[in-house]
Amino acid sequence: MPGERGRGASRVVRPYALTGGRTEPAGAELELEALVFADPAAVAAAELGDERGAIARLCQDISSVAEISAHLGIPVGVVRVLVGDMVADGLVHLYRPGAPGDRPDLALLERVLLGLRAI
Repeated sequence: MPGERGRGASRVVRPYALTGGRTEPAGAELELEALVFADPAAVAAAELGDERGAIARLCQDISSVAEISAHLGIPVGVVRVLVGDMVADGLVHLYRPGAPGDRPDLALLERVLLGLRAI
């Protein structure tokens, strides 16, 4: 049916439209467990589209790349590209557990674990 075909086609095209056809983030590869948190001042000053705005709102509290994907229903590959762009634009920051010289904040890790269990 034409209506069904149109709906299916939009789901296939939509992720590419969100990322401008890119499949990799502009910077380094983002791990699923990378923690993302928004810079409130930068977000307030920016004009964000629907998906980037949703990511910024969700990341007022710290969220992992995997959590962003799950909560917003956006494929993880698309989230990686969008978050990578937002990092490059200074809208969000990353914390990568296990990076060389990094000491994990146990309270933060416990909150992330509770959040993951809640999904």
